[in-house]
Amino acid sequence: MKTSWMAAALLVIILTLWMLSGLFGDPSQEGDATDKAEADSAIMTVEVTVAESLLMAREIELQGHIEPVRHLLLRAQTSGPVEEIFMRKGARVNKDEPLMQLDKGGRMNTFAEATAAVKMARSEQVAAKALREQRLQSQVQLEQAEAALEAAIAQLANITLDIDYTTIKAPFDAIVNDIPIEAGYLVERGDAVVELVDDSAFKVSAQASQQILSELTPGQAITVSLITGQKLTGTLTYISSVADAQTRTFTVEGTVDNPGSDIAAGVSASLHIPVEEVLASFVSPSAMSLDEKGDLGIKALDEEDQVAFFPISLISTSLDGAWVTGIPDGQRVITRGQGFVNVGELVRPQLRTASQPQLQNAR
Repeated sequence: MKTSWMAAALLVIILTLWMLSGLFGDPSQEGDATDKAEADSAIMTVEVTVAESLLMAREIELQGHIEPVRHLLLRAQTSGPVEEIFMRKGARVNKDEPLMQLDKGGRMNTFAEATAAVKMARSEQVAAKALREQRLQSQVQLEQAEAALEAAIAQLANITLDIDYTTIKAPFDAIVNDIPIEAGYLVERGDAVVELVDDSAFKVSAQASQQILSELTPGQAITVSLITGQKLTGTLTYISSVADAQTRTFTVEGTVDNPGSDIAAGVSASLHIPVEEVLASFVSPSAMSLDEKGDLGIKALDEEDQVAFFPISLISTSLDGAWVTGIPDGQRVITRGQGFVNVGELVRPQLRTASQPQLQNAR
């Protein structure tokens, strides 16, 4: 009984001493622990991803439109009523294929007369030459006969050409875009009769600023992205040597093939000209921000988990994000929370994993 009482008294004494030790402990140590806990809770947690650099082409992108490489308003080279039209609008024609026929009228009679005149003039020239060799005719008379023969031949050539002009033919492979006349229409020399478009290739035109002109050279490979989603490849063929007086830009042109002949001229197009290969990283639009100077960049972490700002240059953009230069390979880029932290601030990084929402699209 006495032993149990003594054990209970000893336990009470031990508990009392333990409680007094906490009450009269070191206040500085307790304060340091509290401050440390508060400091830890004040550190912002941000989500980061490791930047990966890939070698890709830096491109110059210009906005323009495509035009047919050849667009011709074919005009009549002789006059006469339209006898027959062989083609309709939208038809595809080959080079030298007849498009329409004009009435020959009295041209065949004139051709027969010219042919007879040549025959007679040639006979007179032969006789004059024989008489001259026998010294029975002067040199002047021989030359007059030869001149008459040349004139008759020229007259025959003219009427032959005029008859050929009554059949209007395609000068190259093309599409008949328009026929502004009808059968029976009286055509005069110089009247427009057919509009032809050569769609085997296109010319793409755009305007380039003064700053990028030095990076452009005729012969560079180009890619043209149409508003329809189609892509064409070709070559840069022309750079204007004089700037536009209003915009201070320079006209550039390229030629692209149209192998399927299924693209219409005049549609809007983006002209892409690769100028060099650079190491670039893909970042989402939400990861980009501006510094105090207005420079575009991203926020990343240094080795001590402090926020740093890295200026970037855009290489290409899309709805998913952008390829940029200026981010060192392996750099931890802040992809969530960058709007709530400042440069030099200590943060707690959290690496984005596959289970977390994807904030950055990679290619």
